[in-house]
Amino acid sequence: MVTAQAIPAADIAREIGNDDDLKRKSKVVAFDDLPGVPEGTSGKVFLVAGWDKWIRYHVQFDNGVHIGSLNREHLAPAKKYDEYRTRREEALESGVFDEPEVDETAAADGGGGEAVSGGAVVNGVEVPAHLIERAKAARERLGG
Repeated sequence: MVTAQAIPAADIAREIGNDDDLKRKSKVVAFDDLPGVPEGTSGKVFLVAGWDKWIRYHVQFDNGVHIGSLNREHLAPAKKYDEYRTRREEALESGVFDEPEVDETAAADGGGGEAVSGGAVVNGVEVPAHLIERAKAARERLGG
């Protein structure tokens, strides 16, 4: 099982649905450990700054610590904290965040993969055959 510290907080928040916008004066709980604020500490949003997908929250926590410019994934609405914590544990136990198994032959040949319509898959990206041929010709031309 993967630990929550090994997974980016944004990925966890997206997986469990903890990614809706908060409003000013919302009661929140720290969803993970923050500087001076342990997970589970209650607080209140007193400023929402930013635009579009770059929203930051300024929160006054009940332990007296004020943190500005927090990303949404570090906070949970107070009413849904227990639900989100349970969802996070279930997601971690289910293996959703586990690394895919590495194919030994792909690792041995430098990360290349199966041929796809004359090309290859490298690091999950399809490389067309004509680009592979172009690179091969350039290496031959340059003596490499």
